[in-house]
Amino acid sequence: MADYHFVYKDVEGKSTQWDDIQRKLGNLPEKPPAFKPPSFTPAEEEDSKPKDKSWIDSKTQDELQDLEDEFDDDRFLEEYRD
Repeated sequence: MADYHFVYKDVEGKSTQWDDIQRKLGNLPEKPPAFKPPSFTPAEEEDSKPKDKSWIDSKTQDELQDLEDEFDDDRFLEEYRD
């Protein structure tokens, strides 16, 4: 036997003109606002921040020697040494 009692459900937050008119006349309750997740904001990481003179000044001599091996571009360190 066929299912004659099927209720079509559309995308959440959408409504028909008929439903809008019925809400305007007060026959239907106000529809809840559509779910909207908060926008994505990535967490700041210490490694992603730009490194400037104050960052280098806060490091000890041993830490700077360790970092010297990690830098691919030594021009910045040469400029800082001068």
